Amino acid sequence: MSSSKQQLESTICGVGSSIAENVAQKNDIEKALGVLCNDGVYAYYVFVKSLKTRKNKSQDYNPFLKNIEILMQFTHTELNGDNYQDYFRNLSRDINDLLFFKEILEQALTYARYHAKASDH
Repeated sequence: MSSSKQQLESTICGVGSSIAENVAQKNDIEKALGVLCNDGVYAYYVFVKSLKTRKNKSQDYNPFLKNIEILMQFTHTELNGDNYQDYFRNLSRDINDLLFFKEILEQALTYARYHAKASDH
């Protein structure tokens, strides 16, 4: 496995773990993953923006957005500050970026789901 692929896989694992540790409702992970898979990346953004998922953080903290910022760095689309709406809108301009980001986000949420299930036991 190449070094960059190992780095990406390690990053995805870390993001999944961080999401699982910081969500208030574990079933929100399942819901977010379902929206992403069925309706796409922008629908994921709209859905998670509406969630009240702040566990031990300030009111402005959303783990479904804040924890995926590192994944955004693997695309050519740039996040300017905390302007997630522009990021997700601009992401759709490059089909390769959009599909790649969807794939890695889906993997991170899958890992988050397993981390959440493991922490329940």
